[in-house]
Amino acid sequence: MNYRFLSGAAMLLAVACTSPAIAADFYLFNDSPTGSTKLTVNGGTSIAAFQTGWFDSNGSHYNAWTNYFTGSLTNWGTTTEYRSFFSFFPIGPVTSASLTIGNALATGYGNDMGRPLELTLYDVTSSIVGLQQYNGAKGIFDDLGSGIVLGKITVNGAAAGYTIDLNQAGVDAINAAYYGVGPFTVGARLTASAVPEPAAWTLMLGGFGLMGGALRARRRRTTVRYA
Repeated sequence: MNYRFLSGAAMLLAVACTSPAIAADFYLFNDSPTGSTKLTVNGGTSIAAFQTGWFDSNGSHYNAWTNYFTGSLTNWGTTTEYRSFFSFFPIGPVTSASLTIGNALATGYGNDMGRPLELTLYDVTSSIVGLQQYNGAKGIFDDLGSGIVLGKITVNGAAAGYTIDLNQAGVDAINAAYYGVGPFTVGARLTASAVPEPAAWTLMLGGFGLMGGALRARRRRTTVRYA
């Protein structure tokens, strides 16, 4: 068995389990292109968003801005998360739907995490009036990234836009808004995919150990066979 290899792997495990997390920026939709977000229903009918925007983790929001920046940024040692929202006047009834969100190709994507990003859509219970508040709306920020999941995609790089198929809960939410004669609003939260937990690292090292043992046994059999 290659003990130097296992020793190095053990050191890697120790570092992974003890090293403090380092803040890193990751985001989508910087320099958000205006008028590029749409809801496509029943495989063809397209509905443009009538309202877009973001709230940050302090509850701040600027109603005059339609930018829907989503993700996390660190400035002066403080990390701020941004969650976005998109509102539509739905048609119905619908049986399928997808949300396409435009992205500035050159500057709209950033990822210092080194891992794929996950964009998750949530139902929004906050009112449109609430979404237009200027500041102090921490509850709305929470609402945009929690509750019922309406769809999800994994993002590995920059693109001109991302399309997320809505699940049945999303379709139901559109129909509920249609029959309730109200807008349909969806919240978006961006997270980095999870790193292996310490237990997973242990399993991986155990697998390396088994591989090493198998190789050693194979060498012994080969030595006996050709001696």
